[in-house]
Amino acid sequence: MCCDPSGALTQALGVQADGRTVYSAIAAYLSSYEPQLDTVIQQTSAGVDVVPADARLNLANGQLVAVQRGEYVLRNLLLPVAPRYDIVLIDTLPYLGILVDNALTAAQEIIIPLQTEFLATLSVDLMIDHVAILRRSDPTASLSITGIVLTHTDRTVMSRQVAAYTRDELTAGRAVDVPVFQTVIRRSVRFAEAQAVGQTILQYEPASESAQSYRALAQEVLDAASR
Repeated sequence: MCCDPSGALTQALGVQADGRTVYSAIAAYLSSYEPQLDTVIQQTSAGVDVVPADARLNLANGQLVAVQRGEYVLRNLLLPVAPRYDIVLIDTLPYLGILVDNALTAAQEIIIPLQTEFLATLSVDLMIDHVAILRRSDPTASLSITGIVLTHTDRTVMSRQVAAYTRDELTAGRAVDVPVFQTVIRRSVRFAEAQAVGQTILQYEPASESAQSYRALAQEVLDAASR
């Protein structure tokens, strides 16, 4: 599910939103309180289904804040369709707000991408604290952080320093467990090339190091989920 108003995931999968988006499902739910997410699910050539997003999703911020329990709308939309799938991924912007709160309320586990640059660690620090607050406010919540995945890594001193800081300091002594995946995603122009043609890296260059890294990451995620 794409919950990013920029529609990055939607475009990367080569999908045309054509009016059937997560926003149209949210707007319909706020009007009728009947979940109709199945009407906006689209199949993709990558072998996964997606709920697209576009810039209209920005309108949902004010609408969700204005209703009671607005942070539960996404969870209510997902409840009827989630049993069809082994895994439902919700892609969000890296910021804290009502849309991200909806995603966190609907989720059971969180994967946090961290670009290996200093400023990115500040956002991740806030997200970890926010997850702890959400868990304290709802003791029945099963929300946990599956792990931080280091992305855009390279051979620079800065990249190595941020990776070390994340593993040794950023995740230490937190109110919630914060594992860091062993697999890292190295910086590569292949990702941008794949996105430009609406393909995943597994479709665009399946034998590449980048594709192999994502396979390894997927296995780590599955192993963590089985524990």
